[in-house]
Amino acid sequence: MKTLIKFGLVAAAISLSACSNMREIPERENYAEPKWYSDCAESGFEGMFWWKEEYVYACGGGQSRFFQGSEEQMYAIAMNHFAKRINGNMNSETVIDIKNDTKNTTTYISYKVTDTSIREHVAHERAKFKYKGEYYTFVKLKMEKATFDKLLAEAKAKRPAVQ
Repeated sequence: MKTLIKFGLVAAAISLSACSNMREIPERENYAEPKWYSDCAESGFEGMFWWKEEYVYACGGGQSRFFQGSEEQMYAIAMNHFAKRINGNMNSETVIDIKNDTKNTTTYISYKVTDTSIREHVAHERAKFKYKGEYYTFVKLKMEKATFDKLLAEAKAKRPAVQ
C-alpha cells in the first residue's frame, strides 16, 4: 500500500511539473498586430556605440485554425520576402483606355521568385494569439547584411546576361 501511495505522489509531482513548463496562448477579443510587425523595416542597425552591426529584416504573418498551419504560413511569408529581394523579378503593365470620355484602367502585376538560397537567418521576434477560433502568428526574421549581400551576389551571378 505504501508503494502505491509513493507511486501516486511521484506521478502527481511529475504531472504538476509538466504543466509548469506549458505556456498558454492568449485569446484576444479583438485583432491586433505587434508594432514591430506593422512597422517592419527592411534593414537597420543593432548594437551600441561602435559595436553596431547592420541587419536585413523580413516579416511574415500567418492565420489558421491550426496552430502549426499559422506557424508555417508565417515563416513561408517571411522567407518569401527575403527571396523576393534577393532573386525576384517583377513584371507589371497598366493600360488606360479612354473612349467617349469614359476611362477604363487595367493593371497586371506579376511577381516571380525563382529558387533562392536563404541561409543563416535568425528569428528575431515572434508573437502569437488566438482570435475567434483562429491562431495568428507573427515573426520578424533578421539576417546579417553581409550574408544578404553575399546571397544577392550569388543570385545575380546565376542569372543569364540580359542582352
